[in-house]
Amino acid sequence: MEKMKAEAAKEIYKQRSAIAEFPHAWIKEKLRLRQFHLRGLLEVGMESVWACLTYNIQQWIRLCWRPKLAKAGV
Repeated sequence: MEKMKAEAAKEIYKQRSAIAEFPHAWIKEKLRLRQFHLRGLLEVGMESVWACLTYNIQQWIRLCWRPKLAKAGV
């Protein structure tokens, strides 16, 4: 725990919260995935992969696909 008291570690943790925690919050809020619907390690893994894939596709649409449509005048 001594490492976390250093200023450099605190800055890294701040960046982590902005980058890593937002997808978790988005999945919990938008997909309402606060609790898994299936049982078993394989099924839970598949459910989490689908949630992450959904998040990544949403980000891809927001960052890559929509700006190209806007430039084309569609």
